[in-house]
Amino acid sequence: MAITGTKVRTNTSNKNWYVNEVVIKEATQMDSQYNDVSIRLKLEDKSNGYNYTAFVNQNYDKDANGVVVGLSYPDDLNTLYLASGADLNVSDIGEVNTDDLIGREVACINYASKGKYKSTTWGVFSALNKTNELEDKFKAQIAKGYPRNYQQPNETVAEEVFGGRARDSKDAVPF
Repeated sequence: MAITGTKVRTNTSNKNWYVNEVVIKEATQMDSQYNDVSIRLKLEDKSNGYNYTAFVNQNYDKDANGVVVGLSYPDDLNTLYLASGADLNVSDIGEVNTDDLIGREVACINYASKGKYKSTTWGVFSALNKTNELEDKFKAQIAKGYPRNYQQPNETVAEEVFGGRARDSKDAVPF
């Protein structure tokens, strides 16, 4: 008996985002025109060695003299430090102790993007043992329409591959 045809790789979960366990290789504080601080993270995937770049942006609460007295909402910088197990220290002028993040392991979400790049790393992190909470946060943001460059799952990929023929979504067979 001969078998002809090809097998189409399908995503049965109907989502286009993935939780990755990563190691922080670099953390650099950068100036930002939109936020008080932006931390650029270079991440390495633990399973395949692939490199990602992510940004964590944060605004500060300041007193009348411009001295940092706290973190404003959203608390993404604090969430990163809690996820990594490092201690967050912010100086009066807003400098962050990024060196404590190097070598720490965290979980992040990469999602299909309709922006400049095909894939983007979400700027919110979790501890490796709390990935379910991270997924729930991401799903809640998607329901609100964020991130704005999130690409909704494309259910017509198989139709495009097989010349526009309709497919039954129950069995993912193109005919």
